[in-house]
Amino acid sequence: MKHSRLSALLLLLLSVSLIVSACGGGNKNTDSPATGSSDAAPSKAAADKETVTLKISSWNPISQKVIEKFEEQYPYITVEPDQIADQYREVIRTRIISKADMDIVWMFPNQMREYVDQGVLMDMSGEAWKGNYLESAVQLGTVEGKTYGVPYNYYAVVIFYNRGVFNDLGLNVPTTWEELLDVSEKIKASGLAPFVTGGKDAWATQFMSSGNFGAYQNKDPLVFEKLASGEKKWTDPEFADFFGPLSELVDKGYFLENSVGLGNAQVVQVFKEGKAAMYPMGSWALDEFPADFKEFEVGAFPIPLNKAGEPLVVNLISDNIFTGISWSKHPEEVKLFMDFIAQPDTAKLWSEDTKSAVTVVGGTSPTYHSIAEELTKSIESNVSTIFPSLTPSMEPAYFPMLQQILLKQKPDLAKLMEEMQKAQEKDYK
Repeated sequence: MKHSRLSALLLLLLSVSLIVSACGGGNKNTDSPATGSSDAAPSKAAADKETVTLKISSWNPISQKVIEKFEEQYPYITVEPDQIADQYREVIRTRIISKADMDIVWMFPNQMREYVDQGVLMDMSGEAWKGNYLESAVQLGTVEGKTYGVPYNYYAVVIFYNRGVFNDLGLNVPTTWEELLDVSEKIKASGLAPFVTGGKDAWATQFMSSGNFGAYQNKDPLVFEKLASGEKKWTDPEFADFFGPLSELVDKGYFLENSVGLGNAQVVQVFKEGKAAMYPMGSWALDEFPADFKEFEVGAFPIPLNKAGEPLVVNLISDNIFTGISWSKHPEEVKLFMDFIAQPDTAKLWSEDTKSAVTVVGGTSPTYHSIAEELTKSIESNVSTIFPSLTPSMEPAYFPMLQQILLKQKPDLAKLMEEMQKAQEKDYK
């Protein structure tokens, strides 16, 4: 994974700077996709229009192929990409304060409410393209019932697995927690470690617990907003089993012995060497298994923390929200671009060009990675929510708790939830 992408994602994953922008709901799209004109020939009216330069600010590169296709469709528009690799938030904030010439800007989820309150963002509630996206993606860009943007790329919290091991032992991909335990027990009985997770890079320890966030949001889309305000508490009964899955896997001896001191890069190498059958991580780790990786066939599936009879909720991570600036000199062209990228054929071009999954339903290229098609089908056929992150004081408290569990210190899980709540209270508004 490129350093800039990893940096942005790690900030999103329990970052001290990212905070709740509540979201949730299923990913199933009941509306027919909004029909755009990404394949239509340029119209005479478009050709006769006055030349426009549309500025798009982002922290990662915009797909050049998509830009070229857009400019071909709208020859009077020139897209000016503005990639800001460092200090993105600060640069954008400075430009907003000075009301600089801006058109389209990527926003982090936690920036949305602040800039909506300040009147910075363009209201796009009435745009038909919303129906082309995962519902959870639209909700991430929605504040108090009005939509101001939509995140474009996503990563899923998954378990990478060794297909050869599963095939040799006659195992199916688990879809419930009970099935995952059964699979893990059979792998352990074969003499192989079911899981590998290191504790040196604390952020990489969280996925067997943070996977619960999706289930919480599915039940209550505003759950993290309520936790941040004090309306809900981490000590409430509904969160009692938050650390339960990780603790159970440790207690049953399902993690590779003596791996807790490994960093994530070492964990990846251990998994590649076939010393463990499963590796929990975000789907950005697809980059670790390129086409020339031949040691074994890799697969991936959403983490099934759901009990039998409960829905499998896929926890997604998505942060690059496309928004329009309210004082843009070219509001109609902003809307044209937003509509253009919402079309499945455009989204597939973006997905293939950037080697990433997109939030447009049916828009992720099945060929951007060898297991992309399988994983995308699994995500789009289940309920999904987008992880909004926790408030700033949570990370220093949360990560050491996970390390305690992995180190087999057997902490009192109820007391850990009390510590979570104490950390949360520091951020009450």
